[in-house]
Formats: sequence, C-alpha cells, structure tokens
Amino acid sequence: MTTATHAEAGERKRVTQRSGQAVIEALTAEGVTHVFGLVGSHVLELYDALLDAPHIRHVTVKHETTASGMADAWGRITGKPGICFVTAGPGATNSLTGVAQAYMSASPLIHVSGAVPHGASFEAFHGVDQADFLLGIFKDVTKWSVAIERPEDIPHVFAEAFRIAQSDRPGPVHIELPENVLLAGPTEMDSYTPLPIEHARLEAAVLDAVAARVHDSQRPLIWAGKGVKAAFADAELAELAELLEAPVILSGDAAGGLPDIHPLATGQLSLYELTPLQQELAHNADLIIAVGERGGTGFADALFAAVNAPVIGVWLGNRGEAPDVRAMADASGVAHARTALNQLVETLGDQQRPRDTDLRERIARAGRGLRQAVLDDARARFSANRPMHYGLALEGLARFVDDDAIVLGDIGSHNQWTRLIVETRNRDTFHPEGYWGAMGFALPAALAAKLARPDKRVIGVTGDGCFLMASADFATAVEHGINPVIVILNDRQYGMIVGMQTAYYGRSSATALDGPDFVAFARSFGGDGMRVEHPEQLAEALERGLASDRIFVIDAICDHRLPDYDFKAVAG
Repeated sequence: MTTATHAEAGERKRVTQRSGQAVIEALTAEGVTHVFGLVGSHVLELYDALLDAPHIRHVTVKHETTASGMADAWGRITGKPGICFVTAGPGATNSLTGVAQAYMSASPLIHVSGAVPHGASFEAFHGVDQADFLLGIFKDVTKWSVAIERPEDIPHVFAEAFRIAQSDRPGPVHIELPENVLLAGPTEMDSYTPLPIEHARLEAAVLDAVAARVHDSQRPLIWAGKGVKAAFADAELAELAELLEAPVILSGDAAGGLPDIHPLATGQLSLYELTPLQQELAHNADLIIAVGERGGTGFADALFAAVNAPVIGVWLGNRGEAPDVRAMADASGVAHARTALNQLVETLGDQQRPRDTDLRERIARAGRGLRQAVLDDARARFSANRPMHYGLALEGLARFVDDDAIVLGDIGSHNQWTRLIVETRNRDTFHPEGYWGAMGFALPAALAAKLARPDKRVIGVTGDGCFLMASADFATAVEHGINPVIVILNDRQYGMIVGMQTAYYGRSSATALDGPDFVAFARSFGGDGMRVEHPEQLAEALERGLASDRIFVIDAICDHRLPDYDFKAVAG
C-alpha cells in the first residue's frame, strides 16, 4: 500500500509543527472524540500534544489489551475507527490481541504505537534486535502496517490509514512512530487533508447473473455475514429479503445483521452448525445469495455442505482481492455490503415476490418457539437448582433488552446461551466477541459502548474467567465515570472447557476458579454490585444497575452445564 500523493489529494497548505501536533491535527480533522491508551516513555510527545486538544478525551487504561478492545468496540458501534495509543515494545504487543480481534471482526481501528529510534543499538529499552519486529507482528492482523520514517510523512500516512481502515472491508491499521521521529522538533509539512472513503461495487456481469438467477428461482435463500453488520446495512438487507421473500441465515458473528424480530430472520443460534430449519431451507433452496461473508470459513463449509443450489457471492473483502472461497460460486464479486445490497435492490426491483405466510410462521415457530421451549424445559427441570441454570438467569436479563439496549458478549458457554435467549431487536442489540475468541472482551467493549452511546442501556455479559482477565480496568470505569452493567455468569470454573473436556475425555482438569467476591471487588474500586442466587433476583439487580451512576456488577451464581435437550423437537 502506498501513501497518497499530492496529485491524489490536491495541493495542501504547508505548516510548521511538532510531530505530536501533526498527529492530533489528523485526529481532529477526522472527527475523533476519544482515544484509548496507556502512556509510556516512547510516546510522551503524543501525550503532550493531547493536552492542547481538550476536544479529544483520552481514556487511560490499566492494560493495553483493554485499549485495543475498547477501540475495536468503538469501531463496531459507531462505524468510525477506534483510536488506540500505546508505547513501544510490550505496550504494543500487549495490545495485539485486541487488534487481531478487530481484524477478524471487520472493525475499523487505528493503532498507534511508539518504537525505538531508527538505528537504535541492540538491547535498546523496549526494543528487540529486529528493527521491524512490530511491523511484522501486526502485518498479518491489520490491513496495513507502516512505520513513519520522517515527521513530514505524518499527515499523508494518517490520511491513508483512515481511508484504508474504513474502505471496503473495514479493519485495523497499525502505525509505528519511532521515538526519533516524534522528538524531531518543529518540521515543515503539509497540513492534514482527509481522503475519501472508497467502497467496491458489484460489476455489471454479477448483477446480470443475479437478475437471471433470481428470475428463474422459486426458493431463494440469503446468507448474510459480518460484512452486512460492519457496513451498517441491516436496513438494506431487510429490503432485499422482503423484495425476494427470502429467508435469511446469519453467520455467528453477524448477530443483528437482520434482527431476530424480523419475520424472515432464521437467526444465528450456533457458530458452525445450522439449525434444523436452516438445514431444510438450505437444502431446498434453488438459489443462495451470499452477502458480506467470506468463503472458506467453518460456517461457509457447513452451509455449502447443505446446499445443492447455485451460489451468488458478494464476498467480504477489499478491492482487487480474489474471493476466498473453497466452493465454486455461480457468480461472485468482492464488494461493500451496503453498496452491493443497494445495487441488488435496484437491479431486482421489478421482481417483487408475494408474502409467504406459511414460511414466516415456520420461521417464527423455529426461532421464538425454540427459545421458549428451551426456557420452559429449563424451568421444569432446573428451577429449583442452585446454582441456577444459565438459561434462567439470561431469561431475566432478556426482559430488560429493548430497542435501546446494547449487549456485549464474551467467549464461553455464557456466550452461546446469550445468543439463544436474548432476541436481537436491531444491529446493536448484541455484539459477540468474534471468531478470534479472546477472553475479556465484554468489560472493555461495554466501557466503549457506554462512551459512544451514553443514552443506551449497556450490559456486558461475561463469565468469571473472562471478567478476571480484564478486571484491572474496572478501575478505568470508575476513574472516568463510565457506568455500564456487567453481568458475570459465575460458575467458578472455565465452564465451556469443562464441558469440552468431559465430552472428549470423561473428565476435566486445570479449570477450577476460586474467584473473589465480585460485589466486594466492585465496591473496593468505587463501583457497586449485587450478588444474585435466584432467577427472581435478576430484575431487582438489573433495575439497580441500570439506574446507577457507577459501574455495576451483577454476580450471578450459575451452573455451566447444558441441559440434555432435544432441540430438533421444536426447531422445525
């Protein structure tokens, strides 16, 4: 990737400024309001410049993984790049997990790290012998990993970074600022000029193929992936589905791409397995329109194994990339999901299908019916159990999830139950952690969500193991007055791993957790909380938490086990 030239961006005004000032000018021009980071000796210049930018709020974290996690969540919720500042060496590597998660989730993010000076000797502080070490480790989890060689390159590199992060498939960009570049002193350079965001469109040949295939089809099916959610294209997806009266299957990381309450949404109840109704619809479909997904994923393999129909692929990627598919599609192209969906609706506008009442009723039975049947079964068999069953705890939570709620997930059994029990009402109802599966996402994500949408009900759902991994940044919430509710489904162990070990080997090991009293933990930092041991207590706890002006922990003592329930009995 090359930086923009004067010819591309037009003539710019020349200014003389320090490197830190140039970075802050770039953020200001791009409308940045928040930076998540942790100061260190190699980025002092950046933090001094921030003092002169009161319009940018810096959130100081306690661990750099939280900084990148917050930036990731900010990008998912706002559509604008989350900004992360970290120091050189371990500051950057600590934040790598969050950057990788943003990459896997197609979330725009600008990751700015310090670095040792150019030509630094061996064993320089925060350095390793390989000068390009940080560039290399970030290369495979970003759309662009670049080191700035001269202060005068700062405006061009940052403009290109913002364009790349937001164009086509969104994703993170890593910018390395060596200490000697930051400390070079006032330098003459171009003033900052933002560059236009570019989105790939479907070629006419693909649109023609879609029109011909749709015309000949009777039972089209839409498969939608995270690209739809990343492009904020939920309304456009609903418009296409209603035009074709086509049921929609969502990949596991596309929750809310078509909300569960939509009558054509068949849901995303598991990561790599189709529900019985989805399997039937896929098997009987005579056309698959894939939008905003990548081929070659586990979900793609599961879907392709179930279909016998031609596939039209609008793949998630960047312009110039070949579609990453293992199965040959009838026609395909790489395009931005919202742009492509608008093209498809325009192309297919004369092919409006009549409403299929029977299909919609079957979808409703398979979705809400399955959800209700599982809860009924859990109540019948586990209502007296202590610790309480996950499903019953989450039923209490689901009653508080309305159009103004944002729920942030984490990795573990609690995540799977949240997907099943909490019905999505819009694209923001539920944000899962993503296929990178990094523990500890819910807390930083909830903090970022509350900052981005302070008027919303923000609830993080996590497990005791995941919470402990991010728990140092409970202090960050208190210091900055950020007040989400964090629900900890506490089973005193790494419950998902216990289940997997028991299924594979008949026993488990290294999974016990003897965590703290999480309510006492919260209060020791200046937050608040409530311990919940009965499902009936969830309502009181959530009412208190959502009304609190402090971060509030609900320590829900739960059982990790899944019931031996026959999902197929009610899913068809």
